[in-house]
Amino acid sequence: MIDSSSPRHLRSKPLHREIELDFIRGIAILMVMDFHTSGSPFKPLFLWLGYQDHIGVLGVDIFFVLSGFLVGGLLMKEWKVRRGIDGKRFLIRRGFKIWPQYYFYLAVMILSGHRTVGMLWGNLLNIQNYVGGVAHTWSLAIEEHCYLLLTLCMVIAARRKASVRGLFYFLFAVCALEIPFRYWLVTHGHLVFLPTHARLDSIGDGVLLAMLYHFAPERFDRLRSLTWFWLPCLIIGLFVYRGRFDSRFVLAQTHDAATLIAISTLMLLYRPLSTGRTHNWLYRAVAWIGVYSYGIYLWHPSVIEPTEAFFARHPILPFWISTIIVRAAEIGIGVLTTRLCEIPALRLRDRLFPRRIDTPVGPPALEEAPDAATAHL
Repeated sequence: MIDSSSPRHLRSKPLHREIELDFIRGIAILMVMDFHTSGSPFKPLFLWLGYQDHIGVLGVDIFFVLSGFLVGGLLMKEWKVRRGIDGKRFLIRRGFKIWPQYYFYLAVMILSGHRTVGMLWGNLLNIQNYVGGVAHTWSLAIEEHCYLLLTLCMVIAARRKASVRGLFYFLFAVCALEIPFRYWLVTHGHLVFLPTHARLDSIGDGVLLAMLYHFAPERFDRLRSLTWFWLPCLIIGLFVYRGRFDSRFVLAQTHDAATLIAISTLMLLYRPLSTGRTHNWLYRAVAWIGVYSYGIYLWHPSVIEPTEAFFARHPILPFWISTIIVRAAEIGIGVLTTRLCEIPALRLRDRLFPRRIDTPVGPPALEEAPDAATAHL
C-alpha cells in the first residue's frame, strides 16, 4: 500500500540532482579507487600528479563531509518545511538506499567462497569498523552510526521544539570537542582511524553546513564565496596531510587535515542553484561517475586484483590502455550493480515510502511553502 502522508506532488516527481555535487562525488570515488591500487604496477592517477600514495584515502573524508551535508540536509529541510521529523520513515528510506546493494555484496562474498558468515558477522551487523570484516566497508559503518545518532538527535529536538540556534550550537560543540578527544585517544594508544566515536566530526561538519544552507542561506553563501579563505585552507591541509610530521599526534593531525581538505573542497567546488552554467565533457563524465559512486565504492576492490593480474600476465596492450580498462572495469561493475540492485530498490522505496520533501538542497517546493517553519540561525 502506498503511503499517502507525503505531499501529492512529490510522489511522482523525479529527484533533482545537482551536477556540482555529483562532480565532487566523482572526484572522491576516483581518489578512493587510486588509493586501493597503490603498490600495484598500475600506478594511480594521483601518483602521476606527484602525490604520495596515501592521498587517495582523502576521498573517504570528502564523502563524509558531503554525506553529512546531503543527509543532514534532508533532515534539516524536513524540519524546516514540515515542522517535524519522521525518523522512522527517514531510516527506512536510508535502508532502501544502502542495504539492498550492501547485503547483495555480502551474499556474493559468502556464496563465492571469498568470505564465510563467521568472517562477516561484523558486516552483517554494521559494526565492522570495530570488529573487522570486509576492509574497505569500515566507512559505511561510520555513516550508518552517524545517521542513527543524527536522526535521534533531530527527533528529540523537533519533539521538544528546540530552537535551530540551540541545535546548531549543540552539534558544533560535539564536533569541536571531538578534536581534543581524538588527541586524548591517540595519547593513550587508542585507534582513531576506524572507530565511529573518533570520526563524528567529519560528517557532523557537513551537517552544520547543511544547517547554515537551510536556515541561514545568506550566511552560507557568503561563507562559500570566500575563495581567498578556502583555497589557503586546502593548501595548508594538503601540506599537513602530506607532511606526516614526526609527532605522537600525527594520526590526529592527519585526520584534522583531511577534514579541512574535505570541507574546503566542498566550499570551493559547490555552486548552489547555479543556472545557465555549461560544463565540458570531462566535468560531466566525472559527475556521471559520481552518480554511481556508492556502487563503485562497494564493488571496485573485487575487480582490481583479477583485472590487474590478467594484464600483468598478458601484456598484450600498451600500459596506458590496460590502465584505462582496469579503471573501466571498476566503474562498470558499480554501474551494473547499481542499475540491477539499487535503482529498483529506490523505485520500490518511493512507491511505498514517498519522500516528505523534494530534495536535500534547493528551496522548498512552492506547494510546501505555507507550512514552512520561520526559524532561522
